[in-house]
Amino acid sequence: MAKCFISYSESYRSVMEMIKKLVETLGFEVDCFDEPDINRPPIQLSQQRIASADCVVIIIGPKNREETISAPWPAEEGVYAIAKEKPVALFIHPNTQLPESLQNLQTPARFNFWDINDQMRNIHNILKHLLDLKRRIDLPPGTQPFLYTKSISRNRISRTGSLTVQIYSEVVARQECSRFHHALDTGLDNRKSAIIKLVNDNSYYIETTLGSESHRASIEIAPCTDQQIPYFVNVEPPLAPGERLGYQREFEVQNWFPLTQVELKKISEEPGFPLEYIQDGKIYYGDVYDVFYEMEAITLAIHIPRRYPIKSIRALALSSTARTLNVGETEKINKKEVISLVTLPESSEQVICLNVRPPLINHRYALLYEPE
Repeated sequence: MAKCFISYSESYRSVMEMIKKLVETLGFEVDCFDEPDINRPPIQLSQQRIASADCVVIIIGPKNREETISAPWPAEEGVYAIAKEKPVALFIHPNTQLPESLQNLQTPARFNFWDINDQMRNIHNILKHLLDLKRRIDLPPGTQPFLYTKSISRNRISRTGSLTVQIYSEVVARQECSRFHHALDTGLDNRKSAIIKLVNDNSYYIETTLGSESHRASIEIAPCTDQQIPYFVNVEPPLAPGERLGYQREFEVQNWFPLTQVELKKISEEPGFPLEYIQDGKIYYGDVYDVFYEMEAITLAIHIPRRYPIKSIRALALSSTARTLNVGETEKINKKEVISLVTLPESSEQVICLNVRPPLINHRYALLYEPE
Protein backbone atom coordinates (compact mmCIF):
# COMPACT_ATOMS: atom_id res chain seq x y z
CA MET A 1 0.00 0.00 0.00
CA ALA A 2 1.38 3.42 -0.99
CA LYS A 3 2.05 5.85 1.86
CA CYS A 4 0.92 9.50 1.71
CA PHE A 5 2.29 12.15 4.08
CA ILE A 6 -0.16 15.01 4.77
CA SER A 7 1.26 18.39 5.76
CA TYR A 8 -1.04 20.97 7.39
CA SER A 9 -1.44 23.45 10.26
CA GLU A 10 -3.73 22.94 13.26
CA SER A 11 -5.57 26.16 12.43
CA TYR A 12 -7.40 24.33 9.62
CA ARG A 13 -7.37 20.82 11.00
CA SER A 14 -10.95 20.18 9.83
CA VAL A 15 -9.78 20.52 6.22
CA MET A 16 -7.03 17.98 6.87
CA GLU A 17 -9.56 15.53 8.34
CA MET A 18 -11.76 15.83 5.25
CA ILE A 19 -8.87 15.32 2.82
CA LYS A 20 -7.42 12.52 4.95
CA LYS A 21 -10.64 10.52 4.63
CA LEU A 22 -10.58 10.94 0.86
CA VAL A 23 -6.93 9.88 0.67
CA GLU A 24 -7.66 6.76 2.75
CA THR A 25 -10.66 5.96 0.54
CA LEU A 26 -8.31 5.97 -2.47
CA GLY A 27 -6.28 3.22 -0.80
CA PHE A 28 -3.35 5.15 0.68
CA GLU A 29 -1.77 4.61 4.06
CA VAL A 30 -1.80 8.08 5.65
CA ASP A 31 1.00 9.56 7.76
CA CYS A 32 0.58 12.94 9.48
CA PHE A 33 1.44 14.58 12.81
CA ASP A 34 -1.61 14.42 15.04
CA GLU A 35 -0.48 17.09 17.50
CA PRO A 36 -0.88 20.88 17.89
CA ASP A 37 1.73 22.90 16.02
CA ILE A 38 3.41 23.88 19.27
CA ASN A 39 4.20 20.21 19.98
CA ARG A 40 5.75 19.57 16.60
CA PRO A 41 9.02 17.58 16.75
CA PRO A 42 12.24 18.86 15.09
CA ILE A 43 12.00 19.44 11.33
CA GLN A 44 14.48 16.59 10.77
CA LEU A 45 11.84 14.10 11.91
CA SER A 46 9.20 15.32 9.48
CA GLN A 47 11.82 15.28 6.72
CA GLN A 48 12.54 11.62 7.47
CA ARG A 49 8.84 10.78 7.27
CA ILE A 50 8.43 12.72 4.00
CA ALA A 51 11.45 10.92 2.54
CA SER A 52 9.90 7.54 3.37
CA ALA A 53 6.49 8.45 1.89
CA ASP A 54 5.46 7.70 -1.70
CA CYS A 55 3.72 11.06 -2.11
CA VAL A 56 2.80 14.21 -0.18
CA VAL A 57 -0.41 16.21 0.22
CA ILE A 58 0.34 19.84 1.13
CA ILE A 59 -2.54 21.80 2.68
CA ILE A 60 -1.14 25.28 2.93
CA GLY A 61 -2.85 28.33 4.45
CA PRO A 62 -2.16 31.01 7.08
CA LYS A 63 -1.95 30.39 10.84
CA ASN A 64 -5.27 32.18 11.26
CA ARG A 65 -7.99 33.84 9.20
CA GLU A 66 -6.56 37.35 9.54
CA GLU A 67 -3.12 36.61 8.04
CA THR A 68 -1.87 35.88 4.52
CA ILE A 69 1.61 34.51 5.29
CA SER A 70 1.58 30.72 5.13
CA ALA A 71 1.86 28.70 8.32
CA PRO A 72 5.48 27.62 8.74
CA TRP A 73 5.08 23.84 8.95
CA PRO A 74 3.35 23.11 5.62
CA ALA A 75 5.55 25.69 3.87
CA GLU A 76 8.78 24.08 5.11
CA GLU A 77 7.55 20.54 4.54
CA GLY A 78 6.29 21.42 1.05
CA VAL A 79 9.65 22.87 0.04
CA TYR A 80 11.39 19.74 1.31
CA ALA A 81 8.96 17.43 -0.54
CA ILE A 82 9.69 19.26 -3.80
CA ALA A 83 13.43 19.04 -3.17
CA LYS A 84 13.06 15.27 -2.72
CA GLU A 85 11.03 15.11 -5.99
CA LYS A 86 8.00 13.59 -4.30
CA PRO A 87 4.67 13.54 -6.20
CA VAL A 88 2.59 16.31 -4.63
CA ALA A 89 -1.05 17.39 -4.46
CA LEU A 90 -1.37 21.04 -3.44
CA PHE A 91 -4.36 22.65 -1.68
CA ILE A 92 -4.21 26.40 -0.96
CA HIS A 93 -6.30 28.87 0.97
CA PRO A 94 -6.88 31.94 -1.31
CA ASN A 95 -4.31 34.77 -1.07
CA THR A 96 -1.86 32.74 0.99
CA GLN A 97 1.74 33.84 0.39
CA LEU A 98 3.70 30.80 -0.76
CA PRO A 99 7.41 29.92 -0.82
CA GLU A 100 8.87 30.54 -4.28
CA SER A 101 9.41 26.83 -5.02
CA LEU A 102 5.67 26.16 -4.54
CA GLN A 103 4.35 29.12 -6.54
CA ASN A 104 4.53 27.50 -9.99
CA LEU A 105 4.45 23.88 -8.92
CA GLN A 106 1.00 23.08 -10.33
CA THR A 107 -2.45 24.56 -10.70
CA PRO A 108 -3.64 23.92 -7.12
CA ALA A 109 -7.12 23.44 -5.73
CA ARG A 110 -7.99 26.74 -4.03
CA PHE A 111 -10.84 27.10 -1.55
CA ASN A 112 -11.62 28.86 1.73
CA PHE A 113 -10.36 26.64 4.56
CA TRP A 114 -12.89 28.17 6.98
CA ASP A 115 -15.96 28.08 4.74
CA ILE A 116 -17.65 24.68 4.49
CA ASN A 117 -19.84 25.86 1.60
CA ASP A 118 -16.79 26.89 -0.42
CA GLN A 119 -15.22 23.50 0.31
CA MET A 120 -18.28 21.72 -1.05
CA ARG A 121 -18.31 23.92 -4.15
CA ASN A 122 -14.73 22.86 -4.83
CA ILE A 123 -15.01 19.20 -3.89
CA HIS A 124 -14.64 18.17 -7.56
CA ASN A 125 -11.28 20.01 -7.73
CA ILE A 126 -10.15 18.37 -4.50
CA LEU A 127 -11.05 14.93 -5.81
CA LYS A 128 -9.40 15.59 -9.17
CA HIS A 129 -6.09 16.52 -7.51
CA LEU A 130 -6.16 13.41 -5.34
CA LEU A 131 -7.04 11.16 -8.29
CA ASP A 132 -4.21 12.70 -10.33
CA LEU A 133 -1.88 11.99 -7.42
CA LYS A 134 -3.00 8.36 -7.28
CA ARG A 135 -2.53 7.90 -11.01
CA ARG A 136 1.02 9.22 -10.74
CA ILE A 137 1.76 6.79 -7.92
CA ASP A 138 0.29 3.88 -9.90
CA LEU A 139 2.63 4.55 -12.85
CA PRO A 140 5.78 2.44 -13.16
CA PRO A 141 8.96 4.28 -12.12
CA GLY A 142 10.70 6.42 -14.73
CA THR A 143 11.94 9.90 -15.56
CA GLN A 144 10.20 10.59 -18.89
CA PRO A 145 7.22 13.00 -18.89
CA PHE A 146 5.04 10.26 -20.39
CA LEU A 147 4.97 6.51 -20.97
CA TYR A 148 3.81 4.73 -24.11
CA THR A 149 1.99 1.59 -23.07
CA LYS A 150 1.78 0.30 -26.63
CA SER A 151 2.42 1.24 -30.25
CA ILE A 152 1.25 -0.57 -33.39
CA SER A 153 2.64 0.35 -36.82
CA ARG A 154 1.21 -1.25 -39.99
CA ASN A 155 2.33 -0.78 -43.58
CA ARG A 156 -0.41 -1.97 -45.95
CA ILE A 157 0.67 -2.40 -49.56
CA SER A 158 -2.36 -2.71 -51.82
CA ARG A 159 -2.65 -4.79 -55.01
CA THR A 160 -2.33 -1.53 -56.97
CA GLY A 161 0.98 -0.72 -55.23
CA SER A 162 -0.20 2.17 -53.04
CA LEU A 163 0.87 2.23 -49.38
CA THR A 164 -1.24 3.02 -46.33
CA VAL A 165 0.61 3.57 -43.04
CA GLN A 166 -1.55 3.01 -39.96
CA ILE A 167 -0.15 3.80 -36.51
CA TYR A 168 -1.80 3.42 -33.11
CA SER A 169 -0.22 4.83 -29.94
CA GLU A 170 -1.37 4.57 -26.35
CA VAL A 171 0.23 7.00 -23.91
CA VAL A 172 -0.07 7.79 -20.21
CA ALA A 173 1.18 11.11 -18.84
CA ARG A 174 3.47 11.44 -15.83
CA GLN A 175 3.10 15.21 -16.00
CA GLU A 176 0.88 17.56 -17.99
CA CYS A 177 1.37 16.84 -21.72
CA SER A 178 -0.24 18.29 -24.83
CA ARG A 179 2.21 17.62 -27.69
CA PHE A 180 3.80 14.42 -28.97
CA HIS A 181 6.41 14.21 -31.71
CA HIS A 182 6.36 11.43 -34.32
CA ALA A 183 7.74 10.84 -37.82
CA LEU A 184 7.21 8.67 -40.87
CA ASP A 185 10.50 7.67 -42.43
CA THR A 186 12.27 5.20 -44.70
CA GLY A 187 13.95 3.49 -41.75
CA LEU A 188 17.63 2.75 -42.36
CA ASP A 189 17.32 3.25 -46.11
CA ASN A 190 19.21 6.39 -47.16
CA ARG A 191 19.16 5.88 -50.93
CA LYS A 192 18.30 8.98 -52.95
CA SER A 193 15.50 7.05 -54.63
CA ALA A 194 14.01 5.96 -51.26
CA ILE A 195 11.45 8.73 -50.95
CA ILE A 196 8.51 8.96 -48.56
CA LYS A 197 5.85 11.38 -49.75
CA LEU A 198 2.19 11.95 -48.99
CA VAL A 199 -0.11 11.22 -51.92
CA ASN A 200 -1.50 14.72 -51.41
CA ASP A 201 -1.37 17.42 -48.74
CA ASN A 202 -4.50 16.12 -47.02
CA SER A 203 -3.94 12.36 -47.24
CA TYR A 204 -3.91 11.75 -43.50
CA TYR A 205 -6.29 11.71 -40.57
CA ILE A 206 -6.29 11.12 -36.81
CA GLU A 207 -8.87 9.93 -34.32
CA THR A 208 -8.75 9.37 -30.57
CA THR A 209 -9.95 6.07 -29.15
CA LEU A 210 -9.06 5.63 -25.49
CA GLY A 211 -9.87 8.98 -23.78
CA SER A 212 -11.81 10.30 -26.79
CA GLU A 213 -14.67 11.52 -24.61
CA SER A 214 -12.50 14.21 -22.99
CA HIS A 215 -9.67 14.98 -25.44
CA ARG A 216 -9.29 16.02 -29.07
CA ALA A 217 -6.21 15.32 -31.19
CA SER A 218 -4.93 16.92 -34.37
CA ILE A 219 -1.90 16.44 -36.65
CA GLU A 220 0.56 19.22 -37.43
CA ILE A 221 2.92 18.31 -40.29
CA ALA A 222 6.44 19.72 -39.86
CA PRO A 223 8.92 20.53 -42.69
CA CYS A 224 9.70 17.28 -44.54
CA THR A 225 12.69 15.71 -46.28
CA ASP A 226 12.76 12.94 -48.90
CA GLN A 227 13.34 10.33 -46.18
CA GLN A 228 11.21 11.71 -43.36
CA ILE A 229 7.80 13.26 -42.66
CA PRO A 230 7.96 14.63 -39.09
CA TYR A 231 4.72 15.65 -37.42
CA PHE A 232 3.22 16.57 -34.06
CA VAL A 233 0.11 15.23 -32.42
CA ASN A 234 -1.48 18.07 -30.45
CA VAL A 235 -3.93 17.20 -27.69
CA GLU A 236 -6.61 19.52 -26.28
CA PRO A 237 -7.10 19.89 -23.41
CA PRO A 238 -3.68 18.66 -22.21
CA LEU A 239 -3.39 15.28 -20.52
CA ALA A 240 -3.23 15.56 -16.74
CA PRO A 241 -0.74 13.40 -14.81
CA GLY A 242 -1.92 9.80 -14.93
CA GLU A 243 -4.39 10.29 -17.81
CA ARG A 244 -4.29 7.87 -20.74
CA LEU A 245 -4.93 8.54 -24.41
CA GLY A 246 -5.05 6.29 -27.44
CA TYR A 247 -4.81 7.83 -30.91
CA GLN A 248 -4.87 6.27 -34.37
CA ARG A 249 -3.28 7.90 -37.43
CA GLU A 250 -3.48 6.93 -41.08
CA PHE A 251 -1.33 8.24 -43.94
CA GLU A 252 -1.57 7.57 -47.68
CA VAL A 253 1.98 7.67 -49.10
CA GLN A 254 3.82 6.60 -52.20
CA ASN A 255 5.10 3.03 -51.83
CA TRP A 256 8.87 2.50 -51.61
CA PHE A 257 8.83 -1.17 -50.49
CA PRO A 258 10.22 -3.64 -53.11
CA LEU A 259 7.91 -6.58 -53.86
CA THR A 260 10.17 -8.88 -55.87
CA GLN A 261 13.72 -10.21 -55.62
CA VAL A 262 14.56 -8.44 -58.88
CA GLU A 263 13.45 -5.06 -57.47
CA LEU A 264 15.31 -5.68 -54.21
CA LYS A 265 18.53 -6.77 -55.93
CA LYS A 266 18.46 -3.60 -58.03
CA ILE A 267 18.00 -1.16 -55.14
CA SER A 268 20.55 -3.01 -52.97
CA GLU A 269 23.24 -1.87 -55.40
CA GLU A 270 22.41 1.81 -54.89
CA PRO A 271 24.50 3.95 -52.48
CA GLY A 272 22.74 4.34 -49.14
CA PHE A 273 21.16 0.88 -49.07
CA PRO A 274 21.47 -0.31 -45.44
CA LEU A 275 24.14 -2.95 -44.90
CA GLU A 276 22.09 -4.19 -41.94
CA TYR A 277 19.54 -5.51 -44.45
CA ILE A 278 22.11 -8.00 -45.79
CA GLN A 279 22.24 -10.96 -43.42
CA ASP A 280 23.73 -14.43 -43.89
CA GLY A 281 24.20 -13.84 -47.60
CA LYS A 282 20.54 -12.86 -48.08
CA ILE A 283 19.18 -9.45 -49.04
CA TYR A 284 16.18 -8.26 -47.04
CA TYR A 285 14.00 -5.18 -46.85
CA GLY A 286 11.57 -3.97 -44.21
CA ASP A 287 10.35 -1.49 -41.63
CA VAL A 288 12.11 -0.02 -38.59
CA TYR A 289 10.74 1.25 -35.27
CA ASP A 290 12.86 3.57 -33.09
CA VAL A 291 12.28 3.27 -29.34
CA PHE A 292 13.22 6.55 -27.66
CA TYR A 293 10.92 6.30 -24.61
CA GLU A 294 9.85 3.69 -22.11
CA MET A 295 7.25 1.42 -23.69
CA GLU A 296 5.40 -1.71 -22.67
CA ALA A 297 4.98 -3.19 -26.15
CA ILE A 298 5.42 -2.47 -29.85
CA THR A 299 3.99 -4.20 -32.91
CA LEU A 300 5.38 -3.83 -36.43
CA ALA A 301 3.47 -5.31 -39.34
CA ILE A 302 3.86 -5.31 -43.11
CA HIS A 303 0.86 -6.36 -45.22
CA ILE A 304 1.90 -7.57 -48.68
CA PRO A 305 -0.37 -8.85 -51.49
CA ARG A 306 -0.35 -12.65 -51.71
CA ARG A 307 0.71 -12.56 -55.34
CA TYR A 308 4.19 -11.49 -54.15
CA PRO A 309 5.45 -14.56 -52.21
CA ILE A 310 7.82 -14.16 -49.24
CA LYS A 311 10.79 -16.57 -48.95
CA SER A 312 11.91 -15.73 -45.40
CA ILE A 313 11.60 -13.18 -42.58
CA ARG A 314 13.99 -11.89 -39.94
CA ALA A 315 14.15 -9.32 -37.14
CA LEU A 316 17.04 -7.21 -35.86
CA ALA A 317 17.61 -5.19 -32.69
CA LEU A 318 20.17 -2.42 -33.20
CA SER A 319 21.61 0.20 -30.89
CA SER A 320 20.17 3.57 -31.93
CA THR A 321 23.48 5.41 -31.49
CA ALA A 322 26.12 3.01 -32.81
CA ARG A 323 23.78 0.94 -35.04
CA THR A 324 25.52 -2.15 -33.70
CA LEU A 325 23.64 -5.42 -33.41
CA ASN A 326 22.32 -6.36 -29.96
CA VAL A 327 22.88 -10.11 -30.29
CA GLY A 328 20.87 -11.18 -27.23
CA GLU A 329 17.85 -9.04 -28.07
CA THR A 330 18.02 -10.12 -31.73
CA GLU A 331 17.94 -13.78 -30.72
CA LYS A 332 14.93 -13.12 -28.50
CA ILE A 333 12.86 -11.36 -31.16
CA ASN A 334 13.49 -14.05 -33.79
CA LYS A 335 11.60 -16.65 -31.77
CA LYS A 336 8.41 -17.92 -33.37
CA GLU A 337 6.21 -16.44 -30.63
CA VAL A 338 7.60 -12.95 -31.44
CA ILE A 339 7.92 -12.88 -35.24
CA SER A 340 5.51 -14.47 -37.71
CA LEU A 341 4.42 -14.69 -41.32
CA VAL A 342 0.73 -15.42 -41.77
CA THR A 343 -1.26 -15.81 -44.97
CA LEU A 344 -4.82 -14.72 -44.36
CA PRO A 345 -7.21 -17.12 -46.15
CA GLU A 346 -10.08 -14.65 -46.05
CA SER A 347 -8.08 -11.85 -47.67
CA SER A 348 -5.65 -11.30 -50.53
CA GLU A 349 -2.68 -10.44 -48.32
CA GLN A 350 0.03 -11.98 -46.19
CA VAL A 351 1.13 -10.35 -42.94
CA ILE A 352 4.65 -10.21 -41.52
CA CYS A 353 4.41 -9.28 -37.84
CA LEU A 354 6.81 -8.55 -34.96
CA ASN A 355 5.55 -8.20 -31.37
CA VAL A 356 8.12 -7.05 -28.79
CA ARG A 357 7.29 -6.80 -25.07
CA PRO A 358 8.92 -4.77 -23.67
CA PRO A 359 11.31 -3.14 -26.17
CA LEU A 360 14.63 -1.68 -25.07
CA ILE A 361 15.04 2.10 -24.91
CA ASN A 362 17.43 3.61 -27.49
CA HIS A 363 17.09 0.62 -29.81
CA ARG A 364 15.88 0.26 -33.39
CA TYR A 365 13.78 -2.79 -34.19
CA ALA A 366 13.84 -3.90 -37.83
CA LEU A 367 11.24 -6.27 -39.29
CA LEU A 368 12.68 -7.69 -42.53
CA TYR A 369 11.39 -9.86 -45.39
CA GLU A 370 13.02 -11.57 -48.37
CA PRO A 371 10.78 -11.61 -51.46
CA GLU A 372 10.95 -14.33 -54.09
